Amino acid sequence: MERNRKEWILRGLIYFTIALLLADFIYKTYYGINFQTREKCILYAHLPRWAFLLYEFTLDLFMTVLIGIFVGTLLQKHFTRYKRFYPRNQFSAFVYAAVIPVCSCSAIPMMGAMQGQLRLRTIITFVVAAPLLNPYIVALSFTVLGNEYAFMRIISSLLLAVGAGYFAELVAPKTAIADPEKLLSCTSNTSCGLPGKSIYTESFRIFKKLIPYLLIAGVISLAFEIFQPTEILEKLQLKSGPLSAAAFILIGMPIYFCNGADILFLQPLVNYGGLSMGTSIAFSLTSTAICVSSFMMLLKYLGKKLTIQLSLFIMAAIFILSQIIEIIKF
Repeated sequence: MERNRKEWILRGLIYFTIALLLADFIYKTYYGINFQTREKCILYAHLPRWAFLLYEFTLDLFMTVLIGIFVGTLLQKHFTRYKRFYPRNQFSAFVYAAVIPVCSCSAIPMMGAMQGQLRLRTIITFVVAAPLLNPYIVALSFTVLGNEYAFMRIISSLLLAVGAGYFAELVAPKTAIADPEKLLSCTSNTSCGLPGKSIYTESFRIFKKLIPYLLIAGVISLAFEIFQPTEILEKLQLKSGPLSAAAFILIGMPIYFCNGADILFLQPLVNYGGLSMGTSIAFSLTSTAICVSSFMMLLKYLGKKLTIQLSLFIMAAIFILSQIIEIIKF
């Protein structure tokens, strides 16, 4: 009974949030209100500036992220009905990884069902693509950073994952690969594995994990709004270009963001700091491609040499992709 009541509360909160965001969207569309013209908003006109900023950088962001996660979780539920489906080529491996909600450390155990049936290039494509995209990351990309970022991230992830698959197969030794089932490090107490059956409970579970990043994003956004440090980024030449991409790749290497936390981290830097698309994509791909725990598992699975080679290839490929995006944007 208690569980059912909690389920109905979560369901009500989600649908109430959807109704609020839909009303907000209709209102802003009708009156032509956006970030540059937000002084026309009735809340901006009647609330103290601090109260409006608090709403914009916390409550509004929280609602947007929650619904983005809900939409992604809903897509996952329908896709995972086909549990016996496994990719047979690199493109299908990319699609499979982009829909199944797993991180790097849980993608490797899933190789157990693929080993002996798929080529190494297909398996590596799946492993690299898995943490880069899933339905709620895609939903967050569109809702938080916009259509352009979302499309660039999807295309860049596809090129990176497919390229890594070909590279790994090209340089891989001909020896047999270790059985990934022996390398399982995920337990019932970790976040690895597929989500629960309830899309409402699962949406809030993911949302709660992102709350610290949401708060950080809100504080950074507020700081950018108040201090407007765009000139500082320009002086340091860290808004765009090769130096900027290289710096953010190095920053992203020791960090691991899951469930779209990198998007929340980037949101104030992109919207208020003028961070370029190429640098943003470079940071997103680097900070989500392979986490530390999965890197250690890959050392046993692929061997030290191939793992290091693959990691270096991923870094180089991300840098090249970021510069291509900079040229296209220019």
